[in-house]
Amino acid sequence: MHINWKKTIIVTLDVALAAYIALAITAFNKPDRKAETCQQVRIRIADSDSCGFLSATDVKAMLSNKQLYPTGKQLSLIDLRAIEQSLKQNAFIKDVQCYKTQDGTVGLEVTQRLPMVRVKADNGEDYYIDSEGEMMQGGGYASDVIVATGNISQWYARNYVAPLARWIMAHELWKSQVEQINILPDKCIEMAPRVGNHITCLGRIQESKNKDRRERNIEEFATRQFTRLDKFYKYGLNKVGWNKYSYINLEFDNQIICRKYKQNKKETTENIQPKEI
Repeated sequence: MHINWKKTIIVTLDVALAAYIALAITAFNKPDRKAETCQQVRIRIADSDSCGFLSATDVKAMLSNKQLYPTGKQLSLIDLRAIEQSLKQNAFIKDVQCYKTQDGTVGLEVTQRLPMVRVKADNGEDYYIDSEGEMMQGGGYASDVIVATGNISQWYARNYVAPLARWIMAHELWKSQVEQINILPDKCIEMAPRVGNHITCLGRIQESKNKDRRERNIEEFATRQFTRLDKFYKYGLNKVGWNKYSYINLEFDNQIICRKYKQNKKETTENIQPKEI
């Protein structure tokens, strides 16, 4: 058989040329992945409805201040780990997940630390304690949580104030009623309500070095004293009026000592021993 080599070579060259043109067109029309830039940043903050510390604007400002905000930067040059580590340095951020998508979006999933109580101690310290008992510096932020004042060390705040605040926040009535707790030098606990102009003395929590026993003491104390206060509200204040007394003392068992508002510069007290309480 005679092979026409000239014709064969021409056909082979034509096929090779066609393949080259096809690859060139594909390469021309396909965007350079390395040159793609971040078109938008999607920030989602968990628990943003119940915890008002952080907003997407805050997160953007944190990253912008450190030149880490991704918009307009090449996707290949965006360091996701650096972004995560930078945000985790903020006291109010518990965790961050950062990712890229093919459409040029950088996503940020931010989990906040949930504050339970704000401590403003007599020694000048001002900080928050979260739901896990960790301290959070509170400068520049505001949140609708219980405020604890008075003679409070950091140890006492973590081991007594925070668990008590956690118990209060877990009960809808007291979550909406308790505005402030104050720790006296003898560790007697006072409570200022949102409704009413009185101060309530709840008494002292029995202290313990054992963690399990300490938590049981706090649970028993809070359950007992707030149950008594609830009954006093129902059977006492609802009848005589919420503004009759300036001070309600629940410290002693089987009696409630109430101090009336001053009338004609004279202060009087009442010892109440209703059966219901």
